[in-house]
Amino acid sequence: MRGRSVEWSQRAVAIWLLALVLSAPGLDAQVASETVDLADVSRIRAEGLENSQIETLGHRLTDVIGPRLTGSPGMREASRWTAEKFREWGLANVTIEPWGEFGRGWREVSYAGRMISPYPQPLTARSLAWTGSTDGTVRGPVVALTGDDPDQLLAGIEASKDRLAGALVLSSEPNITSPDFEPDPLRTPLEDLLEPPEEQPGQAQMTPEERQKRIAEWRERREKMRLVSAALAEAGIAVRLLPSSRPYQLVRGGGDMAGRDPDNPIPGPALVVSQEHYAQMHRLVTAGTPVELELSVENEFFEDDLRGYNTLADLPGGDRSDEYVMIGGHLDSWHYGTGGTDNAAGSLVMMEAMRILASLGETPRRTIRIALWSGEEQGLLGSRGWVEAHPDLHPKISAYLNVDNGTGKIRGIWDQSNERAIPIFEQILWPFRDLGVVAVKHGNTGGTDHLAFDAVGIPGFNFIQDPIEYGSRTHHTAADTYERLMMDDLRQAAVVVAATAWHLANRDGMMPRKPQDTAAE
Repeated sequence: MRGRSVEWSQRAVAIWLLALVLSAPGLDAQVASETVDLADVSRIRAEGLENSQIETLGHRLTDVIGPRLTGSPGMREASRWTAEKFREWGLANVTIEPWGEFGRGWREVSYAGRMISPYPQPLTARSLAWTGSTDGTVRGPVVALTGDDPDQLLAGIEASKDRLAGALVLSSEPNITSPDFEPDPLRTPLEDLLEPPEEQPGQAQMTPEERQKRIAEWRERREKMRLVSAALAEAGIAVRLLPSSRPYQLVRGGGDMAGRDPDNPIPGPALVVSQEHYAQMHRLVTAGTPVELELSVENEFFEDDLRGYNTLADLPGGDRSDEYVMIGGHLDSWHYGTGGTDNAAGSLVMMEAMRILASLGETPRRTIRIALWSGEEQGLLGSRGWVEAHPDLHPKISAYLNVDNGTGKIRGIWDQSNERAIPIFEQILWPFRDLGVVAVKHGNTGGTDHLAFDAVGIPGFNFIQDPIEYGSRTHHTAADTYERLMMDDLRQAAVVVAATAWHLANRDGMMPRKPQDTAAE
């Protein structure tokens, strides 16, 4: 009975979708020329909304596997498990493919810390990635350096040398904490989705000259901060303390990139401390009130395999099997939480989309390939490495679709300044207006893996998502856990991605390239 009920449900949805599309106002000839198989759309919707595996997959990836810092045991287990699921779903060419050298792996093992004076209290903090351990429990005074500029810090270290041996050092100014006046979490207002957009700031908008200048400035600062770290180590400090970049006791940080390099000595222990505790200690010390802490830090390094890996799998195509539609997101995360919204969410959506498509039991014209990247958090390393390693595939990739903006439902897609893609996406996404998908926007978005494809002329796109609390609470924080995943939103996103990839794989022509490119539609 259930099978027959689902069949009738699919027919009803297909009829509704047909009526919706036929009644769409303002469809020009180019949009109307796109043929969307509404029967396939209804089957994808039924499978994704009624038989979703999102919750089970999400629990395994976040709760069981946990943090997935590239090179860590967690990341390796995530790669193994995702490959196992792809094989279970009948996908082909499943591979865990190295993309190049990443450096040392690292894992946080334990932390315990408290303030002893002026009064006892637990200290909210986590280890900065790729930093070392204390020799058991250390106890000592807090010393505050002034300034955030590397040159100022070096001057401060020189001036404070006599006080730094065995000290716990506040190595920058505290971050300014202010109240939030915006509602949180957020859904995107309909009027914002429908109004003409301004160009979005991001890496994709930079000219090559601007990008090179930015990279040079970043490298210069990185080298100077290495000098700061070396000077602190030479002064014999016990632990370096840094402020979190989020308020409300949310620990948010990154890593010491020098610690990844196996040719460098392992950096000394460093902790990212909650804004509130860090600012409190800074106020006390600068006012002349002594502060004493007791800390214990244990971390692990791994040098058995210095490479980074991506996980890939295919749903093989038919008459155009040597052409590809790719979908993906980054599987790696920071270690502060369990990487729920960044980016278990995007990985789960893409995995579920492939499961849905495999369940159809049909062969798309083009091969649909999923790629789950590593090293994204350190500079899109996995996707860039793959793109650089496969130049022969560039002209054969029709499009790359990416999800990496949290748990919010998909509300549309950016054209990545490829205006010829707009009418195609408008028609593909029209059957999902009832699910809140209403916008195809002209503009660039930066900061995630579609840029690796866009940079070499391959049509790469990132979906528009509701922000929810991604930018305010969860991004790279210790709060980024399973609880931040909104399952209904992720189910919707998987359905939209699956249908989009399926249509692109089956259309007569490949996606148009940007005007400077010569790829045919």
